[in-house]
Amino acid sequence: MDNEKMLKEALEQGIEYYKKGRILVWHDEFDGDKLDMDKWVFHRTMSTADRIYDNSEKNCRVENGEVHMQSHRTDDPEHPFTLSEGLTTKFTMNWKYGYLEMRAKVPYRHGAWPSFWTQSSTVFKTTPWMAEADIFEVFSNDSGLASALHKWGYSQHCSVGGGWYKVGEPETINEEYHIYGYEWNPEYMAFFVDGKEQWRTPIDAVNGNFKHEVIDGTSGFHDFQFIIFNNELFTEGSSWKPNGWAINDDDQFPIDYYIDWVRLYQNPEKEELKLKPEIDEVIAQKKAEEEAKAKEENK
Repeated sequence: MDNEKMLKEALEQGIEYYKKGRILVWHDEFDGDKLDMDKWVFHRTMSTADRIYDNSEKNCRVENGEVHMQSHRTDDPEHPFTLSEGLTTKFTMNWKYGYLEMRAKVPYRHGAWPSFWTQSSTVFKTTPWMAEADIFEVFSNDSGLASALHKWGYSQHCSVGGGWYKVGEPETINEEYHIYGYEWNPEYMAFFVDGKEQWRTPIDAVNGNFKHEVIDGTSGFHDFQFIIFNNELFTEGSSWKPNGWAINDDDQFPIDYYIDWVRLYQNPEKEELKLKPEIDEVIAQKKAEEEAKAKEENK
């Protein structure tokens, strides 16, 4: 990472360079006319049969200096909804520890399930199970959101949550931009709205209380992660749709999720960043090793 180049970018674009004892190491202000595919990739992170996942500009585009994700109704009775896949950094940017934040106008309304979360990078994963940090999810709610940690593997799953916290008033919240933050270090994960900490949970070996008989411990929360944004829905076809949460005929479309910017701050001496060239190199190396192993086994 070129710290001088990043500092110059920050000064030219009016971006805060220092935050929480760290420096800006990666960001996207979405100032162009399309997504920077060296920073982002569409990746199916969720799946439901009653919708069409379409990554065209109809469902996800850059305009007016922000990402605009939209979910729509369709005329197809078997697939009455369309939206984009998850917008991620799965193969473009993986990170370990730091402070991540984004400014966004999020849909708080019935049937909406927008989210901002991270997941273990399969490229650099060291534990046999997957870890997930939900910075926020809006669960068909008109004024607040929830944060949680999940882990799964061996056909098992468990989670721990920080509860629900209010962000704004139903009458105005859908017109408001807020800053959603996530601090991650070897001791804890903490979640913020507009700079105010909402929940903190330990992930160190001594204090991390995240027990499960099969996938015990918190080791997966120390693997590299990647960023994910979704503009999902609760529908009748959803495998999980708590009573009363699913979209109904009275709900208005499109459902809009606006992301103004995303910024990552790290201490380069303690926290790590992997960008696309290095990720591509590791993927190619693993593929070559697998092919060589298969060739040897088939002799």
